[in-house]
Amino acid sequence: MGSADTAEAIVRSAGLKRTLIEASGNGPQIICADADLDAATAAAVYGTYFAGGQCCVATERLLVEESVHDEVVERVLAHAAEVTVGDPRDDAVTMGPLNNSAVLAKVQLHLADARALGAEVLCGGEPVSQMPTGLYFLITVIDAVTPEMALFREESFGPVLPITTFTDDDHAIALANDSDLGLQASVFTSSLKRAFRYIDRVRAGSIVVNDSTDFWEPHPPFGGASRTRSGWGRIGGKYTLLDMTDLRTAVIDIHTTAD
Repeated sequence: MGSADTAEAIVRSAGLKRTLIEASGNGPQIICADADLDAATAAAVYGTYFAGGQCCVATERLLVEESVHDEVVERVLAHAAEVTVGDPRDDAVTMGPLNNSAVLAKVQLHLADARALGAEVLCGGEPVSQMPTGLYFLITVIDAVTPEMALFREESFGPVLPITTFTDDDHAIALANDSDLGLQASVFTSSLKRAFRYIDRVRAGSIVVNDSTDFWEPHPPFGGASRTRSGWGRIGGKYTLLDMTDLRTAVIDIHTTAD
């Protein structure tokens, strides 16, 4: 696993040899107005700070139906306030430092670009003071993120939660698919019919619906959708051999979906 650029370099070097690669993600989490908003926002924040956001299926983009935007922001900020940054060996700490200075530089570059284009940082946005290095970065929530921003288009790989609003399902799907990466996406809605609409149309290797506990975990067969830069082939069981297919995985919490 690694970045899409690294994966493509490996594939080019492999020549005619078969490759099985899972690369970058820019996964959207979609929150519909009919969703369990507390579960959805808790999942969004967890997907942001888990491993400091340094995970291919992290919450890289939060797409929120505009009618519940304010309530979602309020709940997101409440969950983010509970995140403690520090020494990961301390049981009271929930998020450790970034891996290296290159990750930090990329996060800061994306935030600077978003701010310059009109996005608003609601919390975080800088390293924690009085830490051994600047790699201890605050969980960051940034609102009014739009598709022309690098924060929307590229994998930041840090504890940053960019919020973008949508008007209806078609708009949400268009935003979700407005990326050259297609590893994993998640959807929160109380409508099973609506959930399958997203499963059918969002271009991602895995779609997770209403799973607030382990939505960030890859579920086999796992891999990026075709026509994206997130991977070549499927990982898991017999699907590893079927690397010329475009199989996708949907994981649905049936206990919380109904029409």
